[in-house]
Amino acid sequence: MTWLCNPPVPRASSFDGGADLPPCQREEWRDCRAAANRHSPAAHRQTGFTLLGILFLVAGLGAAMAALGTVWHTAVKREKERELLFVGDQYRRAIESFWQASPKGQERLPKNFDELLKDPRFPDTRRHLRRAYRDPITGQVAWGLVKAPDGGIAGVYSLSEAESMKVANFPPGYESFETVPSYRQWVFQFSVQGTSSEGGAGTGQGGTQGAANNAGGTADTQQPSTQKVPYDPMAWLDKVYQCEMVKQAAYQACLPYHSSGNQTAWKSCTAEVSSNYAACING
Repeated sequence: MTWLCNPPVPRASSFDGGADLPPCQREEWRDCRAAANRHSPAAHRQTGFTLLGILFLVAGLGAAMAALGTVWHTAVKREKERELLFVGDQYRRAIESFWQASPKGQERLPKNFDELLKDPRFPDTRRHLRRAYRDPITGQVAWGLVKAPDGGIAGVYSLSEAESMKVANFPPGYESFETVPSYRQWVFQFSVQGTSSEGGAGTGQGGTQGAANNAGGTADTQQPSTQKVPYDPMAWLDKVYQCEMVKQAAYQACLPYHSSGNQTAWKSCTAEVSSNYAACING
């Protein structure tokens, strides 16, 4: 392509920057040379390399974001699993506490969660569960219920059919979760027979609503093992984490007493929280 300057300018050396031109034409000559350089084949090649570099950069950023998203999803799922183990165990412990608080010879299971939040058998306020927890997997307040023959609640389980990621290193009493594929089969059940308190996957539940019809302790007929469990640092950290979670939740329940200025109730509530935390760590 031939580039012409308008108005025409005298020929000048490409190396002297138009030094032999009159001052009035020197700037025009330089503008003309710059325009020619911008449209030269070398300039086009340089632009192509720049665009190619940008494309590689965008592709690399996309791959990095995809990997980061996968890691984040995995971390969130593991956190929800730890929370499900904690919350499910809280319900099982609350059901056990309700049973053991019954008058001798009149033991029964709670009919609903409200009886765990405030035991109607006592004139004073007696709680077996601080608050009604949501299912961490589904995010809903609804739980699957394991019903005893008398209609009482013997245990709970998640309604999620999703496949669990955790397959080993479950807390003591919940080792049977290693053999089941879905969260729905993580059944947190208090066994009335022998008043044992083991967790179990439930014989013949198969991850369906049949779990609610399989009460009576049929999934937990084995007595607790007396064999000493070897020390597992990761299990201990999980236990501390779970105890911290219940401690924080309990403190939140105590805050209204502090806000209202009821110091007596505040001190009593926080003392109970500290006592339960110590029992959780040492239990």
